[in-house]
Amino acid sequence: MSASGRLARALLVGSLFVVSCTAGPAATPSSAPATQAATVTPAPTPTPCTTQTVLSGPAQAVITPGPTPARTLLPAVAANLTSVPISRIPIPPLSGKTASIDIMEIDQTTHLLYVTDRGTNGLDVFDVATPCAKYVKTIDLGSGTNGVVVAKNVNKVFVTTNDSNVAIIDITTPGSEKLLTKLSTGGKNRADELDYDPKEKKVYAANSDDGIVTVIDATSNAIVKKFENMGEGLEQPRYDSADGMMYMTSSGQNAIFEFDPTKDVLVKKFDVGTKCDPNGLAINPTTQHALLGCSSRSANMTVEWDLTAGKVVQTFDQAGAGDAVFYSAKADRFFFAASNFNRGAVMAIFSGNPVKFVTAVATATGSHSVAYDETNGVVYTQDQNPNEGALFSFPAPK
Repeated sequence: MSASGRLARALLVGSLFVVSCTAGPAATPSSAPATQAATVTPAPTPTPCTTQTVLSGPAQAVITPGPTPARTLLPAVAANLTSVPISRIPIPPLSGKTASIDIMEIDQTTHLLYVTDRGTNGLDVFDVATPCAKYVKTIDLGSGTNGVVVAKNVNKVFVTTNDSNVAIIDITTPGSEKLLTKLSTGGKNRADELDYDPKEKKVYAANSDDGIVTVIDATSNAIVKKFENMGEGLEQPRYDSADGMMYMTSSGQNAIFEFDPTKDVLVKKFDVGTKCDPNGLAINPTTQHALLGCSSRSANMTVEWDLTAGKVVQTFDQAGAGDAVFYSAKADRFFFAASNFNRGAVMAIFSGNPVKFVTAVATATGSHSVAYDETNGVVYTQDQNPNEGALFSFPAPK
C-alpha cells in the first residue's frame, strides 16, 4: 500500500500536512572499541523533506481493528485542536514493521535524540540539530529497551531493558558511543522507566511489574540501594531540582512516591485520590507543580499536582488516558502524550505557570511517548501506525 494509503487508513487529521522527513547528511561515526562496541546500523541515503499528502476531515485517530472490538471514540472537539505539519522520520531497521517504542529523550546540548526501541533491541539515535531529524544509528543492547535518561555531567546514558537490566553507555564522544556495562536489577520482569539526579549523581530505575526501585551511582556504575515490595504499576521517576527529591508515579496504586536521594530513603507515599492512575510525570521546579499523565481510560483526564502540598490542584478534560509527560522550562510548556484519549489520540499542550490547557495535536492511537527539542521547537512521538516503523514530529503550536 502507498504511504498516503497507509496514513489514510490509520489517521484522519483535520487539515493535516504529513511530511516525509528522511535522513539528511550526518557525520559518520568513528569505530567503537572491539570489546563491548556499539553496533551501528547505517543511516539511509539522504533525501530532502518533501510534502507527502494532505488530508481533511475530523481530527480523529482510527483504531485498527483487532481480535477484540475497538472502543468507540467520542467526537473530537475542534476548538481544542490545532492542525500542524506532521513529519514522519523513518527508522530503517523497522522498515515495514510496527514500532514498539517507549521513552525518548533529547540531549539538548549535542542535539541528539535517544529512542528506546523494542523492535531493534536497542537504542535508536537521531540527529535533531535541524527541524528535520536524521536517523544516525542503533546501539544494540541485546534486549528490548524501555526507559532512557541522559546523565550529562557524567557523559553517560542509562537505558532499561526487558531482561531487567540497566545498560550504561558512554557518550563522551558523540558518534563513538560505547556500552560500559549492564547492571541487573534482580527482577523477573522488565526494568522500565528511570530518571537522573545530577546533584547526587544517582539514577532511580523502576521495575514496573516487580515492585523494585534500583538506585545507581552514576559515577561508579554501581547499585547502591534497592527498594523492594513497592507494589504494582511503578512508572515514571522524576527528579525535582527545586527540593532535591525524586518523585515516582504508580498507575497501579494511583499514587506518587517521594524519595530523598541524599539518604536514599522513601519519604512518603501520596494517594492521588482523584481517579488518575498516573503513568507520566513532569515537574515545573519554579512552581513546584507537576502534570500527571493519567492513564485511566474511564476518567479520561489530566491532573495538576502540588508537590509541596501533596494534593490535586485541578483536573482537565481536554486530554487523558495517556502516558509520558515532558516539561520544558525554556518554552514553559507541558507536553502530554494522551495516546488513548476517548476523543482521539492527541499530544496535549499545557502552559507551565499557571497550568492551563493550550491546545492539542492529533497523533495516532498508541503514540504514548514525547520529547521536545528546545532549539527548534519540535515535538517528537512515535508513529504507532501499523507497518510504518517511524517517528512523528511537528512544530509545537504557540
